[in-house]
Amino acid sequence: MEILVIILLIFVVSFISAISHTPEAIGKKGEQKIEKDLNSINFWGYDGYCLRNIYVPRADGSTSEIDLLYITCKGFFVIESKNYSGYIFGDDRRQQWTSTLYAGKNWYGGSKVEKYKFYNPVWQNNTHITALKHYLGDISAISIIVFGGNCELKDVNVSKDNVYICYEKKLKKLIKKIWDNTPTRYSKEEIKTFYNTLLPLTDASKEKKKIHIQKIQEKQQGDICPRCGGTLVLRQAKNGIYAGNRFYGCSNYPKCKFIKNI
Repeated sequence: MEILVIILLIFVVSFISAISHTPEAIGKKGEQKIEKDLNSINFWGYDGYCLRNIYVPRADGSTSEIDLLYITCKGFFVIESKNYSGYIFGDDRRQQWTSTLYAGKNWYGGSKVEKYKFYNPVWQNNTHITALKHYLGDISAISIIVFGGNCELKDVNVSKDNVYICYEKKLKKLIKKIWDNTPTRYSKEEIKTFYNTLLPLTDASKEKKKIHIQKIQEKQQGDICPRCGGTLVLRQAKNGIYAGNRFYGCSNYPKCKFIKNI
């Protein structure tokens, strides 16, 4: 009996550990940490409202999910949270960015390198800002892409105005710098009105979230592979640190290994 109890405990602990290390759980944890950082900024005399996971209606009837939004008298800080590992390469002109991981040695002693493509987060956040402006009017927005501490921004170049890239641990410092160099645009009453207008959009139903995902899939399903001209097919990673993540892979795999993350 005692052996069965021990086995059951080991199983439960392993199950909980596995759940807490899924990409979804890691992403949620990163967003919660950023939200905590944003709320703590207010203690430094910076008045603002923080909202997380906002489903903003778009002009085409779909929705745009914003990870985090910090509404202040200086403008809207629109924050996209990324939790990739390895070296990150990209700029604001390319559709795809790259995460490069070194995965040990191969059979002849050389370094094994794994590369993963993901959609340009600057473009992604620009979509969020466009949706906000469609919903609220011509607001003043600042785009910030925040990466977790498990990666290194190796070659990331962004030249657009009001677009910033940083690590999570440097987010508060960056916001304070932007704050000090940005004129006041909204009154306390105005930012409170914005907050009350957007707050209901954080309470999305399961059905609304399901439709949001379906719309994304409909837009991307059937796209043409930029490398070989094949069709991109919806798939799910089974192994590695991205296990469980959905992505579009080329129909000509394994001859063509192009992938496009959702």
